[in-house]
Amino acid sequence: MASMHKRILATVVLLLAVVFANIHAQVRCQPPAKSNLKAPWNPGMLAGEYRVVWVSDTGSRRRTEHLRLFLWRTSMRDVSTRTHKYPPQNDTLTHPLYGDIVPDSGVFTKERVRALKDAIDPIYPPVLVESARGTTVLLVGTVGNARDGLIGLDGAGIGMWVKEIGQTGFKGTFEPWGIVVEDKGHYCAIREKRRGL
Repeated sequence: MASMHKRILATVVLLLAVVFANIHAQVRCQPPAKSNLKAPWNPGMLAGEYRVVWVSDTGSRRRTEHLRLFLWRTSMRDVSTRTHKYPPQNDTLTHPLYGDIVPDSGVFTKERVRALKDAIDPIYPPVLVESARGTTVLLVGTVGNARDGLIGLDGAGIGMWVKEIGQTGFKGTFEPWGIVVEDKGHYCAIREKRRGL
């Protein structure tokens, strides 16, 4: 009886792997033609969960990765778990969202997403959305990922520029944000079901 349950479980796991592989294979990500953003627009509407197809155009061969992006709304009541600092005045206008981007692997249960969010310092997050002067960019792993009033432009990290927004998500281009040479390319972020973010 136990061996039959193991075989059924192994079959279910195999079927899930095939389903996820098919989902990844079906998603094609073309570079954005041109920006369709019209001012004024509310970048806070991007809050949610996304499957991201990340296409690196550097190197001799194009490389595609599949990631999961989570974006949560910022608040003036956010406080750093490390430094106990609060954001400066009007910070949420410039930084409407913060979040994380991780490999798209396994099942993202409510508990897993909650644990991911709880582990993030909202003042120094791995992903920070910056919206100013008509442009919106997701800062990923940069020294600029800080809501403490300081400005940093050097170092490593990636800037993901939002160029197009549609019914299923958004897309854009990415390139190095600091002085360290990193990947360049484009991405497509496909919205998953909302989790009340």
